[in-house]
Amino acid sequence: SDLITNRTQQQHTTNLVSARCLSSISRGQDLLADSLAFGTKRRIVLDSYYPDAGIEVLGMLEILSPILEASSSVSSFSSEKDQPESDSLLMNGSTIAFPHACYLWKPNNAKEVTLDSLSIVMLAEPSVEFLFIGSDTPLPPRELNKIKKEMGKRHIVVEQMDVMNAMGTFNILNGEDRRVAVALVVNSNNSRTNEEDGSW
Repeated sequence: SDLITNRTQQQHTTNLVSARCLSSISRGQDLLADSLAFGTKRRIVLDSYYPDAGIEVLGMLEILSPILEASSSVSSFSSEKDQPESDSLLMNGSTIAFPHACYLWKPNNAKEVTLDSLSIVMLAEPSVEFLFIGSDTPLPPRELNKIKKEMGKRHIVVEQMDVMNAMGTFNILNGEDRRVAVALVVNSNNSRTNEEDGSW
């Protein structure tokens, strides 16, 4: 009887979601939540920026409920509260992010951002369409032009902006299922050293 009840509740919830119209969207509702959660693998969200610490990322960690881990047959009938939950992770320092993952990144200031430091973007599969470089300090014009020229040969559009705008633009395009990457420069006085972290 419990299984039948859970199945009925799930069907009712599905009907409510499919029936949602624009007039039901309330102020402050997360319009990207559905698109970011779509697919077999959840997309990450760059949630917060701490200038002296790093970037807070949602969707990097998954916590399965004990019910889901116990039995796959039970999981198909589990309630919404038993579904996997994504927790936040603080990337302590500069970060380079892709739709489903992010990594610590070596540059600690704008002058350290070079074509070589962005090599992981050129190696990404599937290939990236857009690369946003987030830095509150402008990159040296000569190096930025070199990056744009080389990335352009691989059909990658490069734009530099401040950290917060780069994060927001990445989140929006990621929600639209675009092949996007963002490199965020965090000028952290207490961040890890390059020799200790193994970052890109």
